[in-house]
Amino acid sequence: MSNRNYIKDTNYLQIQGWMVSKLGLKGNSLLIYAIIYGFSQDGHNMFKGTMNYLAQWTCSSKESVRQILNKLCDAELIIKQEGLKMLILQLTIL
Repeated sequence: MSNRNYIKDTNYLQIQGWMVSKLGLKGNSLLIYAIIYGFSQDGHNMFKGTMNYLAQWTCSSKESVRQILNKLCDAELIIKQEGLKMLILQLTIL
């Protein structure tokens, strides 16, 4: 994990009950989905960030984040595009 601190003291995420009860998410998958949801819930915007940002929120490695993102894509919960230095993630319409 990078030594750079990507998370500010004022940053937060919100976990909705349906993320657990309807989607069956838990652990770091739940946290990552909630982060993506926070950026893209309006249907027009999307998460544009780095693996390091997600890794720092979940206290895990970039490889773990990559595996979780792949699982969320396979479950058709998110759409992933990878740029040179940034991930672009958005929710699929449920």
